Amino acid sequence: MSGFFGTRASLPSDLNILLQIVVLVMLFVGFKLGKTKTDKSLKDHGRLMTVMVILSLIGTVTVMLPSFVTNFSLVLAEPSSLGFPLTFFHALFGGIATILGITLVFKKFGNVRLWMRFAMVVWLLAVVMGIFFYLRYYVF
Repeated sequence: MSGFFGTRASLPSDLNILLQIVVLVMLFVGFKLGKTKTDKSLKDHGRLMTVMVILSLIGTVTVMLPSFVTNFSLVLAEPSSLGFPLTFFHALFGGIATILGITLVFKKFGNVRLWMRFAMVVWLLAVVMGIFFYLRYYVF
């Protein structure tokens, strides 16, 4: 099944990259809402981040995780290529960001602002690496 961008990516991969870009935009909007610090903006921030985490989790569970499991041996076969570190660090940062996002949505702990900012940086790294991953495997 071919995607709609005209690359080697499947339709689920194309839909997932679009979903993750939407999630990235939501992350920036949520950051802005959190910085505003009114009662309304903080409630909107919490709701938006909850939706963002759920959407990202859907893409991770339905597209990225199955692809990772299926293609893991192919990635290991090329440890000297760019694909191995890109895949490894994208999965690592994406996993950390997802766990932090789920945790922060459902349980507040410690210095929440510090953890939220850390989660945002890790999430940004994961999304940027995911875009490079898409380009590496489906475009170039």
